[in-house]
Amino acid sequence: MTTGDDAGIGYSDGSEAWLHTFFTDHAVNEYELYPKDASWAVRYHLSPRRKTLLSWIDFGPGGRILELGAGCGALTAHLASLPHRITAVEGSPDRAAVIRARLPNAPNLEIIAANAVGLPYDGLFDVVTLVGVLEYAGAFVDGPEPYARLLAEARRYLAPDGCLILALENRLGHKYLAGLPEDHTGRPYDGINGYPGGPGVRTFDRPTLEAMLGRAGFAATRWHYPSPDYKMPDAVVSQAALTRDGFSVLPLLELPTSDPGGRAVPAFGERQFLRSTLSGGVAGHFMNSFLVLAAAREDAPLLAANAGTLAVAVNADSCPPHFQTMTRFVDKGPDGVVVTRRNLHHLPPLSFAAGRQQIKASEPYHLGYASFLEMIVDAVEDGDPARAGRLLIQWMERVASRARPGNPALAADFGAFGRNQLGADLYPGHDNEHWLPGSLLDAHPGNVLRHPGTGDVRYIDLEWQLACHIPLQLLIDRGVNLVGQKLKAQARYLGLSETAGLPPAMDRMLARHPLSRRADTDSLARFTHWLFAAVTSGSLDHRLPGVAP
Repeated sequence: MTTGDDAGIGYSDGSEAWLHTFFTDHAVNEYELYPKDASWAVRYHLSPRRKTLLSWIDFGPGGRILELGAGCGALTAHLASLPHRITAVEGSPDRAAVIRARLPNAPNLEIIAANAVGLPYDGLFDVVTLVGVLEYAGAFVDGPEPYARLLAEARRYLAPDGCLILALENRLGHKYLAGLPEDHTGRPYDGINGYPGGPGVRTFDRPTLEAMLGRAGFAATRWHYPSPDYKMPDAVVSQAALTRDGFSVLPLLELPTSDPGGRAVPAFGERQFLRSTLSGGVAGHFMNSFLVLAAAREDAPLLAANAGTLAVAVNADSCPPHFQTMTRFVDKGPDGVVVTRRNLHHLPPLSFAAGRQQIKASEPYHLGYASFLEMIVDAVEDGDPARAGRLLIQWMERVASRARPGNPALAADFGAFGRNQLGADLYPGHDNEHWLPGSLLDAHPGNVLRHPGTGDVRYIDLEWQLACHIPLQLLIDRGVNLVGQKLKAQARYLGLSETAGLPPAMDRMLARHPLSRRADTDSLARFTHWLFAAVTSGSLDHRLPGVAP
C-alpha cells in the first residue's frame, strides 16, 4: 500500500539489500547473537539491544499501535510480539520490503510504504511511535514547520487518551558536548553550533522539545534517558530516577560513551560531568538521548501503567536468550524501591553441573547505599587515591570475613572443575588457604554495597555461581581487576597511565596488604576467558577448546 504525502522516500544507509537477502534466506531469532563481523549499518539493524528501548514498556492488554518510520524493522519485531494490532509505516519502499522479509509470519502486522504525514488515521491508535524519525522531518515533511507538522500529525492519529512514544538524540547530550561526532552529520559540535549549512536533519535540546510537544497538544510528558543512547541502549533511566533520594543512576550508565566509528573519544570525563549535573539537579538536560512518553491527558493509560518504573537494565546481546535478563527498579513510594529481575523471555533456568545463573525475582533496593566500586571511582575522581585504596582494602577484608579455612576436599573439587572445564590447574598452591562458597563468585566491588552513615554492608546481584568452593584469592583478583578496568577506561580523564590501571598510591597500598600478595594473574586470565566463553556459548558446563570430555 502506498499513501501519504510524497510516498516513496529514498532514504538509505546502504544495508537494505544485504538485510533483505539475509532475512529472505534465514529464519531469524531476533535475540540470538548476530553476525559481529558485519558492517556497523547491518549490526545496527540486527542487534537485540535495539529492542531495549521499548521492551520494558507496559503497552497494556491490547489495542492498536502505529509505528511511524519503521526503518528495517528492529523495533517492529518487538511490537509484533505484543497482543496488539501493529501498523508499521515506512517511507522507503526498500526498507518496507526488508520488514516484510524479516517478519513474514506476523498475523497482527500491517506494513505500509508511505510518508508519515497525511495518513487517513484520525484518532485510530492507542500508541504512536516516532523513534529516530523527528530529526529527519525537515527532509521528508513539506511546509514551513516540518517538525511541528509531524508532531501534530502524530497527535491526530492518536485516540484522545492515546500516547506518543518519541525517541531522538539530545542536541546537548554529554557525548556531543565532549566532542563525539554528531550521529547524523558525522561532524563534532554540529548540533551545538546550530547545524551550520542546513544539513536537513537536526536534533533538539530538552526545553525546545518540551515546548514543541506542548504546542502539538501533548500536555503530559514523562522523560526517560536511554544509555548510551536510544539506538543501542542497555539501560533506560527516568527523570524520576535522577531525583529519587538515595537512588544511584551512574552504575546504570555506559561511560565513557564510545564512538561506533572508532574515530573519536570524549574530550572530558563524562562521569565526572554527570556527577556534577546530578548534584545540581540538571542532569536530564545533558543525557545523550530522550525517550518521551507524551499524551494529551495526565490520565492516559500508558502513562499510568509505566509511572512506577525508575529504570531498567537489560542484558540482550552478550549471551543466548536463556541467559538474557531484564532488571527493573520500581518506586513504591513510602515503601521504598523494589528491584525485580527475570529472564527477558520468561524462560525457565537451565541446570548445569559446574554452576548456575541465579536470578533473584525480587528484592528491596538499598536506598542511600553505594557500591565499593562506585565509591572507589568517586575517590579517584576527587583526587584521593589513598581513600580509594582504603575502600578497596575494606572490600577485600569484608569478603575475606566470609571465607573458611581450606581442606583437601574443597581443593579437590575446585581442581576437578579447572581440569574438566579449562584443562588447567587454577590457583596452584592455595589448597591450605581460605575458600569461599561458589555462590560468592560475583561478590566483586560492584556488587557489594555499603551505607556511608551506618557502615552496613549488603550483597546484591550474585548472578553467576559455581557449584564448587573457590579460592578467596580468585575473588580478590577478580575484584582488583574490575577496579583496574573501570579506572583504565577513564585514565585519560583522571591523569592516570592508560596501561597501569590503578593509581600508584593504590598499588603501593595493595602491595603491603597480605590479601593481595598472592595474586595469580595467569589463573585469573584463564578463568575469565572460560567464564566469558561459557556465558556467550550458553552453558556453564562449557569446556574450552582442546579439553577432553
